[in-house]
Amino acid sequence: MTAPLQGWHRQLAACGSAALLLALAPPAFACDQDGDGHDDPACGGQDCDDQDAAVYPGAPEICDEKDSDCDGVIPADEVDQDYDHWAICEGDCDDTLISVFPGAAETCNGVDDDCDGIVDDDVDSDLDGDGFNLCQGDCDNGDPLVYPGAPELCDRLDNDCDGAVPADEIDGDADGASACEGDCDDGDPVLNDSDADADGYSTCDQDCDDADPTLDLDDLDNDGWSTCDGDCDDLDPTVDAADDDGDGFSTCDGDCDDGDPDLEILDLDGDGWSTCDGDCDDAQPTVHEGAEEICDGRDNDCDGGIDEVDQDQDGWRDADCNGPDCDDQDPAIHPHADEVCDDGVDNDCDDLTDGEDGDCAAGDDDGGDDDDSADEAPDGCLCRHPAVGGRSVGWPLGVLAGLAVLWLTRREG
Repeated sequence: MTAPLQGWHRQLAACGSAALLLALAPPAFACDQDGDGHDDPACGGQDCDDQDAAVYPGAPEICDEKDSDCDGVIPADEVDQDYDHWAICEGDCDDTLISVFPGAAETCNGVDDDCDGIVDDDVDSDLDGDGFNLCQGDCDNGDPLVYPGAPELCDRLDNDCDGAVPADEIDGDADGASACEGDCDDGDPVLNDSDADADGYSTCDQDCDDADPTLDLDDLDNDGWSTCDGDCDDLDPTVDAADDDGDGFSTCDGDCDDGDPDLEILDLDGDGWSTCDGDCDDAQPTVHEGAEEICDGRDNDCDGGIDEVDQDQDGWRDADCNGPDCDDQDPAIHPHADEVCDDGVDNDCDDLTDGEDGDCAAGDDDGGDDDDSADEAPDGCLCRHPAVGGRSVGWPLGVLAGLAVLWLTRREG
């Protein structure tokens, strides 16, 4: 069948362009597009859906919500009247109730909810043996601990079927524990009964750090302090976090004597020594243990002595530091040294030199040896007698001679 010419097609034909008209003509219409043997109404046929081979006049009705036989009517059993996604032809045993369809939950209502042909099947049976079925108010027929009037347990369930789970069974702070499970503060997720570090204490037990097993509430050394309290060594009772002397430091901080506030770990004068290190004056940087002793009126080396300057190490303190050593650069000069009578030096620090010193009696020994050996003087007098037992005996003779002169003078008088 050829479609009638319209518009510009007629103009082309009138101009004698038959070949062009043939080329531009639309293709012939397929009257049976779905191949079911029945033509489309446009071709004079009665196929009401020429795109579906299962739809044609006289076709058997199937459960597909279509007018398969083209009689103008969709069978009622193919229509989902209650919009539960199930039609009667698909097994819905009551297409007026949306709660009734194959596989629906059976409830105690005198209706075959699941369309298995049995009314209230299972719901009128006590499946869990707790003495109640669903029709009698059992809200969980699979749990024998759940039934009307059952005691509430700490299981986060509505055991007594009153429609509510008790507040103490609810984990309000989502920390994994409810109040009945030991959560001491169900509004604070940090506090719960979990012992995360397995040290025997939870945050509800006041564990100060439940991620660190070395921090707990035990006082192993019985000093009154736990590691959570700040005890740095819970096996040593002499070490804890207390500041007994109020100096701002505990034995855990390194305080060497927590009973003496003068002993602490600070280096106040910046000399590298604290009072705990042995600094006897932490306000003076020149004073600390082992410091060089200088003449400043202080115990610089913290050995208990003040101004113990002995530069020549002869055992006598420097005169500049109020000591008796008149020359602290020469170890041969000090108060107990023997006077050398011809060296022009005050060897024994008595402010007398050579002949001025009574130790030299009549003056220089003129020996030129610059020592106190027993050289004979020109007048026959010995300034020194040979040493006895390693010590000069010249000075006793001089004293005796002086005493003799004094006695004679008094006698003559």
